[in-house]
Amino acid sequence: MTTTVTESELGRHLLTVRGFHFVLGALGDPFARLLSGDGDDADALGAEIRQRGPLHRSELGAWVTADAGVAAALLTEPGLDTRHPDAGQDHVRENLWETWRTCHVTPAGGAPLTLPLAEYARLAELDDPVLGPRSAGAWRADVRGAVLPVLDRLGPRFDLVTDLVRPAVAAAAATVLGLPVTAADLAALGVALDAVLCPPRLPAALELEEALGRVRELTRARVAERAVEPRDDAVSALLATGYDRADVVEVCLLHLVAGAEIATGTLTGAVEALLGRPGQWAALRRDPDLAARAVEETLRWAPPVRLVSRIAQRRLTVAGQEIEADDHVVILVDAANRDPSSGPGAGDFDLAREPGPSLSLTGGGYESLVAPAARVIATEVLRAVAERLPGIETDGPPLRRMRSPVARAVLKLPMAKGR
Repeated sequence: MTTTVTESELGRHLLTVRGFHFVLGALGDPFARLLSGDGDDADALGAEIRQRGPLHRSELGAWVTADAGVAAALLTEPGLDTRHPDAGQDHVRENLWETWRTCHVTPAGGAPLTLPLAEYARLAELDDPVLGPRSAGAWRADVRGAVLPVLDRLGPRFDLVTDLVRPAVAAAAATVLGLPVTAADLAALGVALDAVLCPPRLPAALELEEALGRVRELTRARVAERAVEPRDDAVSALLATGYDRADVVEVCLLHLVAGAEIATGTLTGAVEALLGRPGQWAALRRDPDLAARAVEETLRWAPPVRLVSRIAQRRLTVAGQEIEADDHVVILVDAANRDPSSGPGAGDFDLAREPGPSLSLTGGGYESLVAPAARVIATEVLRAVAERLPGIETDGPPLRRMRSPVARAVLKLPMAKGR
């Protein structure tokens, strides 16, 4: 969303895209129904999309795949990127009836979620020594120290998301990064993952833009402070790499906007899946070190980023289909991970499964950059829950956020401590 767009223009744009999703979904297009995000069975829709062939063109104009092999190829295809070849991505004032561009639905100016892939690769070089695949584990003790007080404050009945997961992730992010963010900040920012493809309600879009501006200014101020007085946090460590302050701000925002929501979704999904399978929850209780495996199985089975959006930079031939330059391509990561061709039992959640490669949090986008730190946070919180709250049980059905096809975010899940 640009700063010159009026609320009226934005509202009209969001309603128009919403109308496309609703009408084409009602006419039978499974991808349009998936983007509607109003309660359809995502697993069944993924299977329906897979039945239409390894790569097919939705009535929305996007090329869509739920095929494991095609998805893997597309995620590494150099001819795909996050932006249109002409670099334009703000479609708010376009006549969608002429352009049929239903990507970059809410391109909030402060959310670095559609940077070019080359820019993510450059920022990953900055992030790697501090929160990369080989360095993120150094923060495990800090994460654990931050989240234990959150668990200790819980009463006999509590909400998994609002009382445990979001406060724990916020505490971990604040401790590791050295930024005073709150659970409310992260909840407002979390809408951004879905808003790239699915139109939020206008109030939510405006709240997202306001939260992004607030957190960006908070991050800039903290980066300026740490440049003068370094502390034992990731902001100071990132500054010590010698990169520009503006790059440090962008990396921190990526961890707050994307990383925190990915950790939140992974944790919620893991607890929900494990408690639904008492034998597997019992295994984790007996051996909390299985938390890392539980996180990986959750990432495979119910990834916190389920749809990956790309734009063709040139003409491509994939799975026998001719993709033209500027065409929109969407990879259904969760459905591809559950593709029966991936192996027996691919559609089941199984903590005893031998760890293997999945497509989740790959592809060189924002997901890849924030994945190591998000994994550490999710693993340490889940380990602490298994140790401190071994008798927890669900106390009601989950309430999912409407219009959340990317994250399928759970807003609330009542819990009881049990015995």
